[in-house]
Amino acid sequence: MDKIKTLQAQMPENIEAIIIEDNINRFYFSGMKSSAGTLLISKTDAVLFIDFRYIEDAEKKVLNCKVLEETDLYFQIEQWIKSRQLNKISVLSSYITVKKLKSLKNKLNSIEIDDSEEADKIIKKMRKKKDEEEIAFHREAQRITDQVYSHICNFIRPGMTELEVSQEIGVTLTRLGSEDRNFNFIVASGKNSSLPHGFATNKKIEYGDFVTMDFGAVCGGRLADMTRTVGIGKINEEQKKIYEIVKEAQKRALDAIRPGIVCSDIDKIAREYIYGLGYKNCFSHGLGHSVGIEVHEDPRFNTVCREILEPGIIITVEPGIYIKGKYGVRIEDMVLVTQDGIDDFTKSNKELIIL
Repeated sequence: MDKIKTLQAQMPENIEAIIIEDNINRFYFSGMKSSAGTLLISKTDAVLFIDFRYIEDAEKKVLNCKVLEETDLYFQIEQWIKSRQLNKISVLSSYITVKKLKSLKNKLNSIEIDDSEEADKIIKKMRKKKDEEEIAFHREAQRITDQVYSHICNFIRPGMTELEVSQEIGVTLTRLGSEDRNFNFIVASGKNSSLPHGFATNKKIEYGDFVTMDFGAVCGGRLADMTRTVGIGKINEEQKKIYEIVKEAQKRALDAIRPGIVCSDIDKIAREYIYGLGYKNCFSHGLGHSVGIEVHEDPRFNTVCREILEPGIIITVEPGIYIKGKYGVRIEDMVLVTQDGIDDFTKSNKELIIL
């Protein structure tokens, strides 16, 4: 799907053109990954201004708009806008800094800069529902992630550090075809596993620990996101109990997902189950989030999101229980909302594994 043409078809009368300078949305529309570049999209055409470092690559990869070398950016933007007899350009309010917005207004003082949320909302709505190509990339990213999990379960040994495990995850992801690491992997053991975002440290993994691992591959710029928790050696009865509660909470939420359901209602199903078994203060993060070219996108499963689920949304389901100062459990799958339910991309075992 040509995403620039899709955006142009959705631009209302009051949006004359959109300027995109952030790496995320520039890649989404052009297919070109770079640390710099400015994409301008009007209702009839589009251009990517990009500097000398990337111009040759962009000329090969960007097929849905004109590519020009950036020489004097603000002058080029002004000329492009005026040559099309436009008077206004809209920015993406969620992705532009105050400094950058101020600079645009100062440098392009003859052009109206629209910093409302309207253009932002149109693009977020586009990104919410994935097309077939994007779905295929996410599915492949998760296939690689499942392979890495299988490998890492045969790799972990008591005495290793969390950092050693995290490094092995990264190396194996790359070896199996993941493009890059778009977010920090979580490897948290023992007391550290009670931290929902306990990133890897030099702590050694010990007998009796839970080890929570949260990671994902990247394919075609689209991410996977999965969490699994394993036990090391003999674990206690409370650990087994909270693991089974988290697993059942996730199952109940997964079984309820289908088009037309309010996101917060899915969160409520898992949350009430966990709270009802005495763990009210042990699960405070949202149940899940959409995944795309960013690891955390909208809509989300939490207590306040009232968006309605639609086919084409890719979203995680990741309940957890965290006992402060002792241990924690999280289980996370990434699923596609379909016409009548879900397609769970995550194939890794969810039964409690003791290594």
